[in-house]
Amino acid sequence: MLNANDGGVSVSEDKGTTFKQTGFGDFSGGGLTSFQTSQFYGVDKAPGIDRYVGGTQDNGSWVSPENPNETSTWIAAPSGDGFQAVWHYGDANKILETSQFNSIYRSLNGGQSWQSVSGGVSGNGPFFTKLAKSKQDPDLVFAVSSSGVFRTENFANSWTMTPMPSGWIGNSSFTHIKISLIKPQVVWAGRDLSSSNPLFVSTDGGLSFSATNVYSQVPMGRISGLETHPTDPNTAFALFSFAEAPKILKTTDLGQTWEDISGFGTNST
Repeated sequence: MLNANDGGVSVSEDKGTTFKQTGFGDFSGGGLTSFQTSQFYGVDKAPGIDRYVGGTQDNGSWVSPENPNETSTWIAAPSGDGFQAVWHYGDANKILETSQFNSIYRSLNGGQSWQSVSGGVSGNGPFFTKLAKSKQDPDLVFAVSSSGVFRTENFANSWTMTPMPSGWIGNSSFTHIKISLIKPQVVWAGRDLSSSNPLFVSTDGGLSFSATNVYSQVPMGRISGLETHPTDPNTAFALFSFAEAPKILKTTDLGQTWEDISGFGTNST
């Protein structure tokens, strides 16, 4: 029996009673000598060059050299579990990386050194730290917590909190926050699309949020993905993983109405 996990590959020869951790092609229990694995939770790319930053399960965050290959040495960033990362769209020296519960670190020299910048983010944060960024306004970044949505206009020099309306859940690893790809004044945030826990939208750059309407055909719930439109700021897509329910809902009016574009309806898997 083989088990693939974030630490490599294990093999059992006694029906799962015991396992030995192995290297690739080596089932003698000699350790991870030739097979190394990393599960990336979040990645980003430097502007204009082939350098990358990413957060990995149980193995922290890492920054690549330029034009990396399979033998390149990456720079380690301070963290436990590595999660979402942001590379400044206008300045390749500026990077944000994260660890659990809203631990946020910033580098101003391309990953050579790091400083904690999460001091202004209060409340209970999600284990899976969430960040949202904007290509049009690269200094604008958002984070979430139980207290509300946290906003920085200076790439984490300082943070301000936007209180959220009733129904906000900000300390869940399933909470999403997205800045419109085309218009940074439009920001979407939320964990669910339901009457008790709605999805929220801002049209003033995250200074205030209001609840969107629910889908009218069938009750929905937890969102599994959230995306914006590349040319229309009023359009967004909410993804779901429920059986016998729509899988992709689309709004073209900032969440006033939703349309099922997946074709699954309510009588399918």
